[in-house]
Amino acid sequence: MPAKSAAWLQDEGDGQAIVTGLFSQADQAFTERYDVTEDADFQKGTGSLLIDYGLVDWLTITGSAEFGSETSDDLPFKRPGLSHASLGARTKLYRSNTYAMSAEIGILTEDVFGEADALVDTYGWDSPLLEARWSGGANFELLGKQAFSEVSVGYRYRLGDGPDEMVIDTTLGLRVFEKTMLLGQTFSTFAVRPEEESYGHQKAQGSVVYDLSERWSVQAGGFATVVGHNALKERGAFSAIWYRF
Repeated sequence: MPAKSAAWLQDEGDGQAIVTGLFSQADQAFTERYDVTEDADFQKGTGSLLIDYGLVDWLTITGSAEFGSETSDDLPFKRPGLSHASLGARTKLYRSNTYAMSAEIGILTEDVFGEADALVDTYGWDSPLLEARWSGGANFELLGKQAFSEVSVGYRYRLGDGPDEMVIDTTLGLRVFEKTMLLGQTFSTFAVRPEEESYGHQKAQGSVVYDLSERWSVQAGGFATVVGHNALKERGAFSAIWYRF
């Protein structure tokens, strides 16, 4: 789950690539009630690539791909290979020295393995999703340090079986030293057609980003599912390399 500042676009001809390695596990899962859990046995390991590129000053192209495998009760929930992919474009709605807003539209695929994993997949959905997203952010000072905050809200329309989704992401960044930034983030997903399948989860993430140079940075952190229903109570750690070009 690398940091992605969606409200601010890349300048024309500039870009950023983030490569992330992640491992997580869950020994509990939330039931239909948020405050009740049951036993689970789940592990996941993934590697992902995210690329942002400024095609022009008002349009940034973004794409991502995730490779990995997951197991649940010793069964291959997902086999090693491409599990998620996305392609989208963000356009500028407003930008000043302090504030920024953008709108994004894209397409996402998940559970790319399809019918081969239907017997062990949680839901078995492999339909693409169309996503429309609004993001807004602000630069400010906190405790005498440079900081920024961002809120991103999206709606995902599923092109086939399975529910649509609402997603809400928040980010708070604080540059505690010249080369060191702390990031606190939340990632929330909710099914919005509960007659299909009701589920939801909210994850909290903390990480440190250290700038090796003007172009290279490294990131390390952890995350956990803090609230959910019909969702795994997941815990994990990740590291990432950022490259600006």
